[in-house]
Amino acid sequence: MASLTTAPPAVRLTALVLAAHASPHGQHSVDMDILARLCGHSPQQTAELLDQLVNTHALSTWHHHRESDEVRWKLPHQQTQIRPTASPRRRHVPEP
Repeated sequence: MASLTTAPPAVRLTALVLAAHASPHGQHSVDMDILARLCGHSPQQTAELLDQLVNTHALSTWHHHRESDEVRWKLPHQQTQIRPTASPRRRHVPEP
């Protein structure tokens, strides 16, 4: 499995551009021409870079809607759970 940190610079730049266009509502999209221009590649090369991001698990999936020229993607779900380390100890303070 490849890692995003060891991925080629073009793949990392694509990940950065996608991060800049990510929506806080979870429906991520950008126009393919804009994405390709910001990444410095043709739309075909950008599609290959998106495939590489799926291979590195930086994206779970992506799709190019040719009618609207919109690229949509999904980020992998974070499955880490925050667990409390220990419950705080209560100190008994005598009342005056």
